[in-house]
Amino acid sequence: MTELLVDKEIEMLKRTVHGLIRDHVTSAEHSPGKYVKGLPDEVIDQLQTIARKSGLQALGAKREWGGAELSLVVRAILLEEASQHRLGLFHPAADAYGGEFPSFLEKCTNEQIEMYVKPAIKRGKGCYMAVWEEQEDNLLENLSTSAVKEADEWIINGQKAFIQHMDQSAFGVILVNCLSEDGMGQPTLFLLDHDESMVKTETVLIDVQTTHNLHFNHYCIHDNRRIGAVGEGDRLVKQWLAEAQIELAAKSIGIAVKALEYGKQYAKLRITRGKPLAEFPSIRTMLAKAVINLQAARLIVRDAAKKIDNRETDADLSAQMAKLLAIDTAAKIIDDVLQIHGGAGFAGDLPIERWYKEIRIARMNLQKSETIIDRVAETIL
Repeated sequence: MTELLVDKEIEMLKRTVHGLIRDHVTSAEHSPGKYVKGLPDEVIDQLQTIARKSGLQALGAKREWGGAELSLVVRAILLEEASQHRLGLFHPAADAYGGEFPSFLEKCTNEQIEMYVKPAIKRGKGCYMAVWEEQEDNLLENLSTSAVKEADEWIINGQKAFIQHMDQSAFGVILVNCLSEDGMGQPTLFLLDHDESMVKTETVLIDVQTTHNLHFNHYCIHDNRRIGAVGEGDRLVKQWLAEAQIELAAKSIGIAVKALEYGKQYAKLRITRGKPLAEFPSIRTMLAKAVINLQAARLIVRDAAKKIDNRETDADLSAQMAKLLAIDTAAKIIDDVLQIHGGAGFAGDLPIERWYKEIRIARMNLQKSETIIDRVAETIL
């Protein structure tokens, strides 16, 4: 049961997160006079030590596992705050709060929790998801990676693509189709070790994010690493997908908030044609609409998070719409702020160029915008 917090407690947590970003993360990202693309492990360890003192570690994981066990609504609020820095979209608070853990890990056995989940939380690591494939187009029903059972083992063949946060994770979860005797596929989840026998390839996306592909050729995995029942994987992954879309949406709002702050500051300082940019109607309209659209995105994200917490029937569709609106809003704001800065926006001193690239990747993460729009259309036509 996630902990219910009153508004006053949430505000205290927000201030704690804000203080960590202001006092420690921002300065770490600007090590001696040069902005970095990633932080060294020893710096992340120091940040995690500070975060643990505030009780904020593995935000959504159960307390009995070592996590903070916060509701998705509270996590969305804190992730918006934690992402307001250079590396914040994909590494909120520079990974000070450890990795993310899908709620479906509750289906793990006690032995699996002790072997995989608890050690990962203790080390400040997370769990990566090996779900998507290069050809499935964000549609779970098109997945082709399969497994056949032999005695107490499953033999996996296939490939998984676009895996994020693999280097920051202690273990992974893979979705495969377990083939029955009649050849029917039953989507099922298994735990993955960091196994050297797996063939792994690396891809860098627009020079700001590293993803991995995994290739399985008669890869053996014991049945005791199965999560839940055979055939339950589709439902569990959809549960994770809804949560992950809310978290990504909240982080997107966070970087947009920071980008807007940069835009307002620069518009007041930059003098052109004898007056500050902030006095031109086009710039004023641009910034004012950004504030309005951010609030709208924030409200839809928190409403969807509440529905997921309450397990309402339309929660997954609400999460998809929240992700779509939040990322489109963030993309427009970042694009506008880059336009306000002109060439200075590409100089590298500010993270606007990085966010411009990252938000483009985020639009395709988890589920593409077109997939979400098609799903919404199906509900009304």
